[in-house]
Amino acid sequence: MIKENIVAAIKSKNMEYPNSPFNPPSIFPEFKDFKQYNLQTDISNDIYHSVRELLHDLELDKENFGTSHRNPLWNMIQPGQHVVIKPNLVFHEHPLGDKEWVLSMISHASIIRPIIDYILLAAWGEAKITICDVPIQSANWEKMIEINGLVDLIDFYKKKSVHINLLDLRFEIWIANKENLIIERNYKERDPLWYSVVDLWHKSALMPIIKYYNKFEITDYWSWTVPKHHNKEKNEYFVPNTILDADLFINLPKLKTHRKAGITFAMKNLIWINWDKSWLAHHRRGSKSSWWDEYDRFHIFTWLKSNGVSYLKKSKIWIQIARVLYRAYKYIILKWKEPKAVYMQWNPTHISEWSWYGNDTIRRCIKDLNNIIFFADKKWVLHDKPQRKYLCIGDGILAWDKEWPMEQTPKKAGIILWWFNPVYIDRVAASIMGFDYKKIPQIVESFKNEYFNLCNHPEKDITWRGNIPDIKNINLRFIPSANWRNHIEI
Repeated sequence: MIKENIVAAIKSKNMEYPNSPFNPPSIFPEFKDFKQYNLQTDISNDIYHSVRELLHDLELDKENFGTSHRNPLWNMIQPGQHVVIKPNLVFHEHPLGDKEWVLSMISHASIIRPIIDYILLAAWGEAKITICDVPIQSANWEKMIEINGLVDLIDFYKKKSVHINLLDLRFEIWIANKENLIIERNYKERDPLWYSVVDLWHKSALMPIIKYYNKFEITDYWSWTVPKHHNKEKNEYFVPNTILDADLFINLPKLKTHRKAGITFAMKNLIWINWDKSWLAHHRRGSKSSWWDEYDRFHIFTWLKSNGVSYLKKSKIWIQIARVLYRAYKYIILKWKEPKAVYMQWNPTHISEWSWYGNDTIRRCIKDLNNIIFFADKKWVLHDKPQRKYLCIGDGILAWDKEWPMEQTPKKAGIILWWFNPVYIDRVAASIMGFDYKKIPQIVESFKNEYFNLCNHPEKDITWRGNIPDIKNINLRFIPSANWRNHIEI
C-alpha cells in the first residue's frame, strides 16, 4: 500500500555523479535471479545505493528487503504498461562554460539508471519506457543528453536488447545567434503519438483572475498569444500524448531557486509538459498598483530593458538592432568585469519580466499542469480520481541557488528526495533549502483542493524517513533569487 504522506531523503557530503553506465556498487539480492541482462558493478556509485535505500524507506515491499524476492515497484507497474520519465532538461550550456555549471541545471542519468532497473524488474523486462522533456526552445538537445549521460545510458540498454524511447517533445525550436537572439523558429510535431488539448475551463486555477485574461503574457511572445487559450470560455493546455499515455509517471526534477516562482522542483518541473510555450500564462502585464503582477511599480529603464528588448527579439525586422544593442551592453557594462563576478554579484534594483515574489499568475499554470498529470486520462478526459501512478525523485546532489534562468550558481547539496506527491515534496524541499513554504504561492496555494483532490493529507501530516532524523534540523541555506530575497527565508 502506498503511503502518500511519507517523504524519504538521503543526504551525503560525498555523493557524486558516477561514470556511465552508472552500474550499482554490488549485485543486490533482488537482481541475482534477474535474467534480463548481467549486471556489472561500480563500488563508487553511492547514488544507486541511495535510491535503493529510499525505496525501502518509502515502505515499498519492505518485508522482502534483502531477499531475492524483493520487488519494490511491483504494484506501480505491470508487464506491457507504459512508464514515462520526465527529467529536468533545461539548457546545454552556461555562460561560464564549465560542465559543472551545466550539470547543476539538468537531471543526471545516474539517478535514472536504478529507476529503470527496478521498472524492468517489476515488469519482467516487458515495460515500455520513455524518457522525454520539453526544454527551452533554444536548447541544444544533443548536447544536453550527452552532458548528463543519457546518450550513454540509452546505448547501454540498447546493447542489452532493452529499447528505451528518448524524445524531445518541443513544438518550437529556436535557432539563436551568439548574442542569444532568435534568428529562426523551427516548428515541428515531434511526438509520435501526437498531442491533445486539455481544457480545464472553470476548474482551472486561473479562473479567479480570468477577468484579466487580456493581460496574460509570456516573455518573447506577442501579447495576443496567451489570451487565445486562457479566457472566459476556456483554459487549455497542449500536452504531448506520450505523456498522457503513461501508466506510471516519474517526475525527476532538480533542486533549484527560481526568479519567477521562488523555487523550482517537483511542481514547477511540470510546466515543461506543455508542448507550446505560447499557451502558458506567466504573468499579467503591468504593475501591482493596477492589479497586474509583472512588476511592483513602473520604472522606465527596467520597462525598456525587458519589454523593448523582448519586442526586438520577436521581430525579424528589428533583430539587427537588437544585436547592436546587445553588443553595446556587453562591451560597455561587462568589458571591465570578470565574467564570474557578473553572475555571483548580480543584484537588480528593479523588478522586470515578472521575476519577483508578487507574481500571482505562474503558480496557477503550475497547479493546472499538475492536476492534468494526475486527473486527465489517456484520451485527455478529466476525472475526479487519479488516472495514473506517480513517483517523484528529486536530484539535489548538485543543485543551484541565486539566479535562474541561466545565471545560476552551483550548490553541492548532496541530497536525493523521493515521494508520491508533488505538493508535499515541494513543501519539504523548500524547508530544506531554508525557505518558508507558506511564503511561496505555488506550494501553499496547492494545498487547497477546489475541484481536484491533489493533496490527500494536511500540510503538517508528513512522516519523515531517511538518514536525516528531523527535517527541522536541516537548513542548506540556499540564497534566493534577488527579487525573492528577504521575503521567503526562514
